[in-house]
Amino acid sequence: MDNMGMMENNHGANEMSGVTDLARDVKVDFSSQDGEEGAWVVDDRMKRMIMDLQRHWLQHYQEAREKMLVELTETLHSEFLSDQQKIRTELLTQFKDELDQTKAELETKYQETLKEELANVREKHNKEIVSLKKKQWCWHCEKEAIYHCCWNTAYCSVECQQAHWQQHRRLCRRKKAPPHPNSNGTSSGGAGLQLPAPANDS
Repeated sequence: MDNMGMMENNHGANEMSGVTDLARDVKVDFSSQDGEEGAWVVDDRMKRMIMDLQRHWLQHYQEAREKMLVELTETLHSEFLSDQQKIRTELLTQFKDELDQTKAELETKYQETLKEELANVREKHNKEIVSLKKKQWCWHCEKEAIYHCCWNTAYCSVECQQAHWQQHRRLCRRKKAPPHPNSNGTSSGGAGLQLPAPANDS
């Protein structure tokens, strides 16, 4: 854009220099004719014509230059907007690709973490089930039982056995004579402590 302006300025300066030289030559030619009054009249008229022509050329040059600058500005602005739109589109595309990639990575990581957590929960649940199956529970209050009565009946305390005895006595399968305990205090017939039958058993 600077080079174009310099070329236009040089072109206008050359035109103005040519007009000035023409006016100087005309003045010299007519001024050399002594005693002729018409020569000066023609010389002044020619000078006015040349000055008018010079102003016309200057005006035309300014208008053409202004028009060219406007067109150049519009072209540059249009190219700038086009480049901005292109850059914006490229950035949006790049952002979308990176977002999709990040989303896929997070989804993969989430699925792996979920799979590990489910495996841990299943393992813990299975261990709890196995542990619960190994225990007996009080028929009266459903707490963990430590006293064994008969086949599948146990209690957490003597009080619970006595409270439940009226209901259980008809179904109790233990022998009337209590078994002899081992040296560790447990009966030989079941796990845990063996409860004696209540005194009111008949």
